[in-house]
Amino acid sequence: MSTAKIYKRWQFWVILWLVITAVNLYRRETKPLVSGGNPPTIEFESGRGHLQLYVTGPYTLEELKQEYRRGNKNYDVWQLDPSRDYSVFGSSITYGIVPHGFRQVYPANGKSPEPLIEGKIYSVTLPNSNCGGPNVESEYFTINNGKAVVVPPSQVTDK
Repeated sequence: MSTAKIYKRWQFWVILWLVITAVNLYRRETKPLVSGGNPPTIEFESGRGHLQLYVTGPYTLEELKQEYRRGNKNYDVWQLDPSRDYSVFGSSITYGIVPHGFRQVYPANGKSPEPLIEGKIYSVTLPNSNCGGPNVESEYFTINNGKAVVVPPSQVTDK
């Protein structure tokens, strides 16, 4: 094999490696952003993948701190699973409304989830496997005067 062919093949593999690395660095985990009223809207700042969505609660702050220390036992309120990989960039889901491309797992049989209780804390959790490994992104929120308000993780973890 000539030196020119070896050099061309080497260039091809280096460029391919750079492209794969750039794509993997660009991909970010999907993070939920809770806003709006009651029911709240869950928006997604980025991401793509086999997105599941869990809403758990209701907790008091003390209950949530205890559960965090013990391993975070969940109290499911609502669970959605996708029917396919789903691009969430720029999309949103309103609590209690099943969007196209998803199916409601909990509560079963199409029953509506329980209304969210003013003053209690809830968690929106998105376990996903973007970027080559499992990851869990969560956001804590409460309903305060009819509005969804984010609870900083530092209030839950004492860190």
